[in-house]
Amino acid sequence: MKRKPSPIPLDFGEVDELILKILSRNRFGLSADKIRRDLPPSHRISKDQIKSRLKAPFSVGKIYAWNPPLGKAKKPPAPIYSLEPLEPLVAGEVQEILKNQPLSPAEIKKKFLSHINKYLLSFLEPLIKSGAIKWHPPLKGKRLGLQDPNPVDFLSTEIRKLFEKGGKLGFGTESILQAIQGYVKPLPPGKQPLLSPEETERVIFRAMRSLKPAAAQGALVYIPDLRKALSEFFPNKESFDQTILHLAKLEKVQLQSHSLPAELTEEQRQAMIDNQRGSYFMAIGIRVE
Repeated sequence: MKRKPSPIPLDFGEVDELILKILSRNRFGLSADKIRRDLPPSHRISKDQIKSRLKAPFSVGKIYAWNPPLGKAKKPPAPIYSLEPLEPLVAGEVQEILKNQPLSPAEIKKKFLSHINKYLLSFLEPLIKSGAIKWHPPLKGKRLGLQDPNPVDFLSTEIRKLFEKGGKLGFGTESILQAIQGYVKPLPPGKQPLLSPEETERVIFRAMRSLKPAAAQGALVYIPDLRKALSEFFPNKESFDQTILHLAKLEKVQLQSHSLPAELTEEQRQAMIDNQRGSYFMAIGIRVE
């Protein structure tokens, strides 16, 4: 009686390469079960073996695992594996989606596959907390956007009625605008509202993201540009410089010095921050944990 030939031992190196190829086709990752399902039958190893390969030395620095929040589930949801860290990846995609217009969470969810959209609020919460995206007042439902809401979008009817009523009473547009400005009573020059440390941090980070949306992921912002953008809150150089240095001391931000300080003009040096080591801080970045 002839014996059946022994099966050829499976080459796990080939399985590892296939896992990487599968994840490269699925930017926002897959669960271990779905990775296994996408393997060809000849290399479809067991669930336990798949999980073992996803934690094997070959995966270090190549495959990242994201553990969904437990929520009301009694059993922890299956991790999602991807070739890039999932939280900054989804955060960047959300900001790209919101680039043209504010959207409701339900509308944002439609842009993602089910294994991401059912956890979308977990990805949105850090962005909302940091101010990278902002809630807009209800207008056919609450929406999220990159920029602060524009009052005109919500008060256009009331503004139109104000000018219509003013016109009927004989007031021109300019006189109505002047009346509004007088009613607002702007602060005298050199005065600005006192902000708490938390509010100051939010104001600075919001300005950084406004200058460069990628600042939310740690991209550097040119300090002279940030100084100009925050002139309303920091009317003098000393208050701005000390606030930025204090944030750096708290490890909230990182600062980059100019590599050739001797080539800077006096005006350029004044726009930067003296690092007390013979150079000047020229750029700032939000520290991303």
